[in-house]
Amino acid sequence: MKGLRYIKAVVPLTGTRLFVALESGSLLIVDLSVRLTFLRFQELADPKLFASVRTDGDYVIWGKGKLRVTARELMETALISEA
Repeated sequence: MKGLRYIKAVVPLTGTRLFVALESGSLLIVDLSVRLTFLRFQELADPKLFASVRTDGDYVIWGKGKLRVTARELMETALISEA
């Protein structure tokens, strides 16, 4: 039995923004610039690494799995950047 997937698709946009389509049908544009001050996310300032984004359905992944982010983290980031 296949596990529940949350993330349908992810596309890099200009700067450090991502377009994220969720399995629920919701669509998000997430600006990750608010996270670049955290050590974990600093490498995303590299445009080449940022553009390597993909999803396995559970995580948004950059590089060869070096950085992985959950759908929940993306939604939290979207809320922070709106504040």
